Order: sequence, then structure tokens, then C-alpha cells
Amino acid sequence: MNKTIPLKEARATFSKLVDRVDQLSDRYIVTKSGVPKAVVMSAEEFESWVETLEFMAHPKAVKALEQGLREAKAGKMHAFQEVFGENQ
Repeated sequence: MNKTIPLKEARATFSKLVDRVDQLSDRYIVTKSGVPKAVVMSAEEFESWVETLEFMAHPKAVKALEQGLREAKAGKMHAFQEVFGENQ
């Protein structure tokens, strides 16, 4: 969940903010003079966003993902055992 918080309040409650983003997956948009300036989110979520952005920067990977999604939607799927010859 996104919440907006003024910089002065974020500074005064930063330890609590860190706990909330870590435990509850909250995100805080920090404003300065009413203007959004920064976002506080968990390190895990940040890493996930970075991985996604890195993936999306490779057009061939995006095309392969889109192709896979089209095939899955069309029912063109294979069981794990069929592909790898073993159970998960």
C-alpha cells in the first residue's frame, strides 16, 4: 500500500517506517513542500523492481516471455516430467 508522508514526519519516524516497509510491504512516498521527492520501500521489493527493469531492457527476453504467455493461453503446455523426465 502506498502512503504519502511529509519529510519532517518521515525523518522523525524513520525507524518505524523501515519496520513497516519490511514487515507489511508498505511503501511511503516522501514529500518535501508537498512535492514527491523519494520513496521508501523494502529492499526485497526494490531488488524485485530492479530485476524486472533489467529484464524489460532486453527486447528478446520480453518477446520470449510474451510468446510463452501466448502459448500457455492457447493450452500449449507440457508437464514438468514430460519436459525434464523427472518429478519435481
